[in-house]
Amino acid sequence: MRMKSLLWRLTLKLKRKPFLIQILILFSLSFVFVVSVLPFIFLTELSIGENNTKPEFKDLVTVAIIVPILETLIHQYLPFKLMQMWSLTKSKYGLYILLSAIIFGLWHYYSLQYIIFAFSVGLILGYTYCFYSKTPTVAFWSTALIHCLRNSIAFLIPF
Repeated sequence: MRMKSLLWRLTLKLKRKPFLIQILILFSLSFVFVVSVLPFIFLTELSIGENNTKPEFKDLVTVAIIVPILETLIHQYLPFKLMQMWSLTKSKYGLYILLSAIIFGLWHYYSLQYIIFAFSVGLILGYTYCFYSKTPTVAFWSTALIHCLRNSIAFLIPF
């Protein structure tokens, strides 16, 4: 099945759901995508670098709220706006999702495994932004919300 038709079918099904259910589905999909890349993560042994530091609880607001909002601005909002400026890329949503996920993944360069992990999450965040792009404010804050929820869970797990 072609990726475009898969995205189209997912979009049609999501549009029929209430907003909160949409957010929960997209949030859940961000975990499903991570599971799908686990074999690649486990197979890559060449490490670019590691981040083994345990977060301190005082950093919760930064990690769970401020960083996701700034990263949504940098990795979803700006690439989308830039691609909308050029007629060649204006309606290329699949390309946008892929490019924003690559940028998001490379931004998280702690290790090769983490780049792959972040790329998979970036696919969902890019899709979320596209899904709500007709209303830019909703697109931004929905994407940021999913990112905030993911970071909050990841932050709280060590505690």
